[in-house]
Amino acid sequence: MEDIDKKEVLDKLPKKVKRTAIIVGLIFAGSQIFGYFEASFFNTYLDHVLNLPYYYISIMVSLSAAMGLVMMIVWGIKSDNTRSKFGRRKPYLFFGFIMGVAMIAFAFAENFLMCIILDVIVIGIASNAFYVAQRSFIPDLIEPEHRGRANGIAGVFGNIGLLTAIALTIIANELFTVKRGTGNIITREGHLFLFIIGGGGVMLSAIIGLLFISEPSPSELPPKKAFMLELKKMFDLEEFRRNKQFYRIVFAQTIFRAHIYVVLPFLFNYLFSLALTTLEFLLVVIISFPVILGVMMMLGKIADKYGRKTSIVPGILIACVGFFMMPIATLTGYRLIILLIAMPLVLMGLLGLDVPLNAWSQDLFPEDKRGKFIGILNVVSTISQIIGATVGGIVATLYGLPWVFAFAPIFLIASIFLFKRVEETLKSNDI
Repeated sequence: MEDIDKKEVLDKLPKKVKRTAIIVGLIFAGSQIFGYFEASFFNTYLDHVLNLPYYYISIMVSLSAAMGLVMMIVWGIKSDNTRSKFGRRKPYLFFGFIMGVAMIAFAFAENFLMCIILDVIVIGIASNAFYVAQRSFIPDLIEPEHRGRANGIAGVFGNIGLLTAIALTIIANELFTVKRGTGNIITREGHLFLFIIGGGGVMLSAIIGLLFISEPSPSELPPKKAFMLELKKMFDLEEFRRNKQFYRIVFAQTIFRAHIYVVLPFLFNYLFSLALTTLEFLLVVIISFPVILGVMMMLGKIADKYGRKTSIVPGILIACVGFFMMPIATLTGYRLIILLIAMPLVLMGLLGLDVPLNAWSQDLFPEDKRGKFIGILNVVSTISQIIGATVGGIVATLYGLPWVFAFAPIFLIASIFLFKRVEETLKSNDI
């Protein structure tokens, strides 16, 4: 009877957990839309509208990344120790309105200084407060045995948001593109259209979170700690020892995520180099995205039923097959068939494996310091981006664009040995 009850608990996600995961997913969708337009079209604005040299883009992106590294940790510590009538993390969702207004205002910037103020300072400060709150809700509100599936639901909604943003980009390209020299540019009006969508999306997600997220009362939370004391403890050897499993997964994820940046900067260039017809391109997208959304849900369920490692290691090996298949599409006449098989597997590596990895990392956050440790984990993205983009650029230059896919599995396979050193967080009596 006990085994049957345990199976029922694993198979059926409680309504409260499902509701929370959907709300967090909607917040995630809004931030994905915002993040996509900020990462892609703030850069094109400098080129297409202000007509600035490319190195201005590098300056703005670098300063924005540096601001993120600092502010994510600052807001993480602050949110850990917030005890307000609105909640612990919810007050930081108000920063979503600042993000939205600043994104729309970016379309009216007339010089580089105004772009720096809006992106690096205003959005750099506000967005990291918002992201800390968003990333804290699942570990704060959902028990470990449900986190895999909760992350799967949130990931599905987030990637639907990303797909929506990509679709709107195609519409903007049709409506607001003009010729400049031998290429096309998107006008200021086109950027304004996209920034209204991005800014409106994050503001709407903030409203949803403020209205529907339910947090514990301050009396149920751990005692507050001084900001400077928590900041100093980041460099305390004893705290490092207590959380060595967390730092192991930080190192493992740094190597794992490098594969994303080996491929991602070149993914669309590669697809366009195949000279696919519009119908072929749409077919790849239409088939790949529903498959990966289903895979994310499945990985979340496996992570909850059988443990985090059980979903990560086989998932990595299966994804590697897709990466090795991608260069073959350029060497054969069956490119469409190969892409239809390989692209969902590649997306599994780029997007799907985040589901069990997020659950595993969340399990290792100390209960009273989750915000701070989310800030520390954020360092992974910056370091892995530097490693991956450097390797990808060298490979693409020396061997050609398709072969970046063949080098990405080096990081994936190397990360397996590092993940094996991280303890399984779902014990046998939980699984």
